[in-house]
Amino acid sequence: MYKNINNFKLIVGKKNLNKKPLVSFNSLACSFLNELSRELIKDKLAKKYSDVISFAFWCRESNIKNLKEKFYDSNLRVGLGLVFHITPSNVPVNFAFSFAFGLLTGNANLVKLPTQKFPQIDIICKKIDVVFKKKKFKKLKEMNCFLKYESKNSNLTREFSHLADCRMIWGGDQTIKEVKEFETKNKIVDISFGDKYSFCVIDSKSINKISNKKMNFLAEKFYNDTYSMDQNACSSPRLVVWLGSKTNIDKAQKKFWFKLYDYAKIKYKLDEINAIDKYEQLCSDAIDLKNIDKLNLNKNLLHRITLKTLPINLNKLKGKFGYFYEFNTLDINSCKKIINSNFQTLTYFGVNKEVLSDFVTSNRLSGIDRIVPIGMALDIGFLWDGYNLDKSLTRVIEIR
Repeated sequence: MYKNINNFKLIVGKKNLNKKPLVSFNSLACSFLNELSRELIKDKLAKKYSDVISFAFWCRESNIKNLKEKFYDSNLRVGLGLVFHITPSNVPVNFAFSFAFGLLTGNANLVKLPTQKFPQIDIICKKIDVVFKKKKFKKLKEMNCFLKYESKNSNLTREFSHLADCRMIWGGDQTIKEVKEFETKNKIVDISFGDKYSFCVIDSKSINKISNKKMNFLAEKFYNDTYSMDQNACSSPRLVVWLGSKTNIDKAQKKFWFKLYDYAKIKYKLDEINAIDKYEQLCSDAIDLKNIDKLNLNKNLLHRITLKTLPINLNKLKGKFGYFYEFNTLDINSCKKIINSNFQTLTYFGVNKEVLSDFVTSNRLSGIDRIVPIGMALDIGFLWDGYNLDKSLTRVIEIR
């Protein structure tokens, strides 16, 4: 398959891929993911990484069965052929989910792994290799390839793009722009996931009413949405919008952030280089932002920037490593002017789902693709970024 292509490192799978598609949600793919799940769950090293275990649980037979029941339809659906996955460099387990989407929809998969060293990638790839070696999965091994090469090697990306029937491009807007310049097949399907911004809405009264035990649990879930990925995930909130009166918000903020700080002190390790980036962001905001109300700094673990107003270009303010922007308001509709197509996930606590649904539909917002409770920001699925991936990654064969 890669006759004239060199300078990449094969990690798992076959170089010469069989690109012939299978039917969507075929039994072989479902069985493969379940066995991969078992291998990961019993691995001692894998248990050290919550994102690896989350992927392992996602691959369980019961979840795949639920996905099939939810997304399977009566049409004859088969894969598009070869899917070229260009995965992000800063979210280690993303490649595994992208691969799983392609696998379940009956496609052959060429997965470009991040070149940055992540233990999670090594763990998952080793287990994929273990399962591939089982005789019953020989057909799948011949359809899948995981490789590494430097992103600056645009010739490889160009050649793989020319071979692909579909490209899943996870990365910034600039990456998407560069990849889309390459020549492709006329019928190629491009599914791109560009720069996105996510935020959280919390009702202050609801925070003030919950017990200490429930508050601990909520802080843990918010931590998982944010710190666990250094806020690098496109679905990790950078802004927290507080709803309620000043008295209720002040009380709720003290309660919420105190619990989060206590939990982060135990669980989170801020690397030196990230601490420098965080400090630079703080200095930059202090100089450039004219609408800061106050700064709340809990050592270098938790930074909170309270804004008097929400700027139109809010999606440019991307805090990381425990760096949050806050905005206090009586009405969520005061946020409508800043929502654009770059907004992806809205997490919430204490707010009625119908209120949030009405916020999107009544204001005819061009952004917000997901509305989920705190703790579910990273729960990736076939519905992502406004795409229905089980449909986008398949073609329908009409039979009359």
